[in-house]
Amino acid sequence: MELKEFIKEAIKDISEAIDETNIELSELGVISNPSVVSVDDRDDIYGHMYLNSDSDKTTRPVHLLKFDIAVSATKKDNGKEGIGVKALGISLNKNGENSEELNNSSRLKFNLPIAFPTGKK
Repeated sequence: MELKEFIKEAIKDISEAIDETNIELSELGVISNPSVVSVDDRDDIYGHMYLNSDSDKTTRPVHLLKFDIAVSATKKDNGKEGIGVKALGISLNKNGENSEELNNSSRLKFNLPIAFPTGKK
């Protein structure tokens, strides 16, 4: 798979995941990539959602979900190409120290603003 195809496929997959998350989790109040956010200078939170685009009042907190995943370009038996996600393996060496093994040469890092469900009164 060429680099430009890999990038387009990754963007497409991430975009579809955002859209599906917003549809499937709407009843819980989850909003992936909210459109109107006041960004904060805090370490613990990305920002707050504005009540609406004409308002200067904010409401729900928006957290920044950070992704760092290993990916590989794959070609399936049927000739179709795609992106495969590889899990990071954690193993213990004989000294008992943790080490991570990454069995892939490609990594994809991105951040996604998320407004999680709020508590009920």
